[in-house]
Amino acid sequence: MKQILFVFLGLLLLSVIAFFAWPERAYEPYQVSPGYAAQVAAFNIPDMPDDWTWDMFASDDGVKMRYGQTGNAAAAKATVVIIPGYTATMDMYGEQVGVIAARGYHVVGFDLRGQGGSERLRPNQPEKLLIDNFKRYSNDLALFLEAMDVPEGRPVILMGMSFGGHVAFRIGGEHADLVDGLLLLAPALRPDSGERTFAEAHRMLKLGDALGKDVNYLPGATDWRPASEGNLLRAGIEYCASSPIRLPMRDAIFTRKPEQRVGGVTINWGREFYRSSEFVLQDGYPESIKLPVTMIHAELDNFVVTDINKDVCDNRMSNCVGFTPPNSGHCLMQETDPVLAAIYQSLDDLLARVVKTPAKR
Repeated sequence: MKQILFVFLGLLLLSVIAFFAWPERAYEPYQVSPGYAAQVAAFNIPDMPDDWTWDMFASDDGVKMRYGQTGNAAAAKATVVIIPGYTATMDMYGEQVGVIAARGYHVVGFDLRGQGGSERLRPNQPEKLLIDNFKRYSNDLALFLEAMDVPEGRPVILMGMSFGGHVAFRIGGEHADLVDGLLLLAPALRPDSGERTFAEAHRMLKLGDALGKDVNYLPGATDWRPASEGNLLRAGIEYCASSPIRLPMRDAIFTRKPEQRVGGVTINWGREFYRSSEFVLQDGYPESIKLPVTMIHAELDNFVVTDINKDVCDNRMSNCVGFTPPNSGHCLMQETDPVLAAIYQSLDDLLARVVKTPAKR
């Protein structure tokens, strides 16, 4: 028995050493099969509204981030700033932008650094996200919000999805004077670490950093690959969303626009994500957010710890309303029509709460 245990531990140690000693691979963009390319060519990616315009915003360190907006700013009842989640791009949400704008909102979309149409920090590894501190993301967004030309008294609502919801949460905690409300869709306040505890996973990420391999992907992660190259239209809440016309949007865009691809989680990004998770969940942080907040949970979520989100909203925040649309997966904005209808209604309901709150700007 001892011999078997020693052999097992030896193999485990060798695999760990091999992983951390392995050099970073040169970048080679993934080539999809002709059959998959044909599926993507036939797939409908809704355009942005006709009055949508794209532009670039430079942060304080010179990194350029892409943003876009609808042309109805003068007549809108409120401004909604959409912040996509991890790996996501605003190109995925043309349909949703059109619906929200038709409900009377000026819609702005912001691609976080390293994603979508924003600048990549390592041209030789364009799909890897690296960050010195997650505060950088919220600082970027805060600078952008400060630069926005919003009419006096116009409510500004952040609509953050998953990782984008985490960034929006930090705006609420550290830059609340810049916004009037938060609509958080399955915000990634605490990542689901799978079979490992949060603390165990965090220690592994710190080890990778200590060994000087923080630019490497986590074990099992790679540059972008299609979720299912055999069937673009595969969908279901166990895969993130149930709508076959919306869930494949990212993979279809990444096939057509390889320059927007983002790969799996790097050791660096994962470590900083875990550090930020500890920060935003510390005693007093959620309690400090007094803005009107709506937090929408997914019925089945394999990416974030929903129970923590519910506890934060229900028990730790004084002005948070939470609900869970039935038959919904983590990718809420790529869900079915009934789920999207509930999200749009929640935006209207949040605005009604916002206008009852004295303006801070």
